[in-house]
Amino acid sequence: MKRPGVRILGGSLQGRRLDVPTTARPTASRVREALFSIWGSDLVGHRFLDLFAGSGAVGLEALSRGAVMSTFVESSKTALRTLRRNCELAERGTYRLVALQLPKVGSKLRPHGFSFAFADPPYDYQDYARLLAAVHPLMTEDGELVIEHSSRSSLPPAPGWHHAATRRYGESCLSFFGATAAPEEV
Repeated sequence: MKRPGVRILGGSLQGRRLDVPTTARPTASRVREALFSIWGSDLVGHRFLDLFAGSGAVGLEALSRGAVMSTFVESSKTALRTLRRNCELAERGTYRLVALQLPKVGSKLRPHGFSFAFADPPYDYQDYARLLAAVHPLMTEDGELVIEHSSRSSLPPAPGWHHAATRRYGESCLSFFGATAAPEEV
């Protein structure tokens, strides 16, 4: 059974409806709106990484608001089929789909120099330290990673990242991390 879709909230694709795979918990509209209000025009001209992409709503929103490229990482075959359909809204050559189990990234993602990244793992996810370590080498020197997680959990400190802020939106939290020095081996 297909879940009700979500809409792109702003930019060139505003109002377009996206399908949501049954395996995904899409980022709520108010959380996406808050995230993109914080990032504002800083996204324009940058590469975006959408981890645990699900429907691709966040990465497609980034493209809609001026990112030059979005790379979507997802492991679920069901989600990848839906994501492929949703990406047809975007201009060819502005997106890349990668079937990959996280936090493993390997050579499939290196060295793309992402300025912005968003990760929305399942709320029961526990491997944040490894995820942060794996994403760090993919980011630009001043790159920013935002992780959506349950408001009942907190994220561990991570070498190579500065935890800048956590914002709560009901059951969801967005934790903002800025890339700093190279991380130690985890």
